[in-house]
Amino acid sequence: MTFIETYKLDPALCDELINYFKNNTEYKHPGVSQSHVINKSIKDSTDVIFYNQSEDRSICWFFQELSKCVFSYMTKYQIHSYLTTEISNNIQYYKPGGGYPKLHYEREANGLSNRQLVYMLYLNTVTDEGGTHFPHQNVTTPAIKGDLIVWPAEFTHPHQGIISPTQEKYIATGWFVIGGVRRTKQ
Repeated sequence: MTFIETYKLDPALCDELINYFKNNTEYKHPGVSQSHVINKSIKDSTDVIFYNQSEDRSICWFFQELSKCVFSYMTKYQIHSYLTTEISNNIQYYKPGGGYPKLHYEREANGLSNRQLVYMLYLNTVTDEGGTHFPHQNVTTPAIKGDLIVWPAEFTHPHQGIISPTQEKYIATGWFVIGGVRRTKQ
């Protein structure tokens, strides 16, 4: 059992999230690693933060669909804790040759111990590499538009992005934490 699950989301939602990324100027910045440092040898991306309290139609649609998938994940693995998304989430753009190739897990940096689950939605299909590799589970997820991947944030699931030398890649990603802030709008 790998505890890595894949769910299918509507490709039209992926298109809307890419448009949200392209049109956003307020929250767009160079990607940073878990130590909050810009180091393109670790992570070479442009990121747009989106918040779980957003009233943007596309972001609300995304959270509705994400909630269904994570509820299914929690039911399958009998997770009874109250989990919510972290306040900030990311849409990440990797140009050809860009990526996050460093092997890492989502709770390894100080202050991230509340993270329980990770989600990542591939917003476009990448046919020349571009997936995500989990060496301990011997799993590589291909970058297929609409595939939402959910897995534990713990040290048991280190992973790394597989760089595409020729194609760009978009993902939406974030974390589920114990407790947190509830969404007030549905």
